Amino acid sequence: MKLSFPRKRVVLSLSIAFLIFLIVLGQFFFSRAVTAEREMIEDLRTRRMLLELDIQNKTRLLQAYKATIGVIGDYRISLPIDEVAFFSSVERELARNGIQVNSMKPSKPVSGSSAVQIEFIGPYYSVLNVMADWRGMGSAVRMVSVSLVKDEPGMVKGTAVLETVLPEGGV
Repeated sequence: MKLSFPRKRVVLSLSIAFLIFLIVLGQFFFSRAVTAEREMIEDLRTRRMLLELDIQNKTRLLQAYKATIGVIGDYRISLPIDEVAFFSSVERELARNGIQVNSMKPSKPVSGSSAVQIEFIGPYYSVLNVMADWRGMGSAVRMVSVSLVKDEPGMVKGTAVLETVLPEGGV
């Protein structure tokens, strides 16, 4: 069957229209795929930036940790040579801060190898200073318990239990 010229034109026009439709449809899907890929690339860039910031933060934390470990490694805590030296250093800090010692006696240690119970009276702020001084004595000391009761105006009565670890044979 032979097609006439107007029919050929219609078929050719429809073929061209279909081809144009396919090109437009392909362009639409290609554009969607490109947009999706661009969004994925932008999401990956954002994630990369967040991960880089996280790495920088963790690097700073690691440097701070190493610096702290270095300082801790340089800090030397000594152990009192025996109970007498321990009791003496505790009492020295009380006297240096003007605290009156009412009694000082050995106590059962909670986890250390030696403990002392001190009953004292003194100005409130001096008592706070002596607690800070006990911490900075240079020997291993742990405050197990403390209780303070208001006495005269500005004065407090207190009981504290301190403990330390003694070297072997220092008991």
